[in-house]
Amino acid sequence: RKNEFNRKVIFIKILAEDFFFALFKNSEINLCPMKLYGSLTSPYVRRIRFLLLELGVSFDLIDTMTEEGQKELRTKNPLWKVPYFEVDDLKIWDSHTITDYLCEKNKFSQFRDYNTETRIQELNLVNAIDGALDAGINLFYLGKDGVSPNQSAYLKKQNDRIASVISYVKGELKQGYFFSDRQMGRAELSLYTTLDWFDFRKVYPVAEDLDLIDFMRLHCLKTNLEKTAPPR
Repeated sequence: RKNEFNRKVIFIKILAEDFFFALFKNSEINLCPMKLYGSLTSPYVRRIRFLLLELGVSFDLIDTMTEEGQKELRTKNPLWKVPYFEVDDLKIWDSHTITDYLCEKNKFSQFRDYNTETRIQELNLVNAIDGALDAGINLFYLGKDGVSPNQSAYLKKQNDRIASVISYVKGELKQGYFFSDRQMGRAELSLYTTLDWFDFRKVYPVAEDLDLIDFMRLHCLKTNLEKTAPPR
């Protein structure tokens, strides 16, 4: 009887171990403390904040707009750029790599990951949108220094690049999505955060384009996009 009891105890222990392994095997990141360095206004940081909220995991946001946060960022990231992400001993300082990491470690229920058929097309979309965003960032910060596109051939080129990308992505959109699955993925998230930042910083007249307005209205209903909106 004693041997039979011991066998039952071992059996129950194995079942318990299997249960907890199954519970956490797809949520490895939940067990690790995370830090995200960035600001509440950065569209690149916003994308990561959105994904972390979609996962429902806790993380510490280190505000790099403060002197202390900026100093800490510069001791850890040689680029001095955000977002910068830490989980355990892993350090990542690129928003695309952070997104890839989160998608590899977790299964999103309502966020499209890359697939073999559309991966190149989506990469092209994201790269184009990021090119427009970087051009807008140049316009914004040089504008704060008093330089306008009328005064600079370089800034005029940045302005024209934004218009070119907007025309391209509008041609690729189909009822608010880029692909037939009608799910938000990297391309839709990139476009939404970019357009919202353009509107926030008055870099591009988003509100004057009916196609862009329709896109924004469709996706603004997502709770975690609303939660991560730049403070207005």
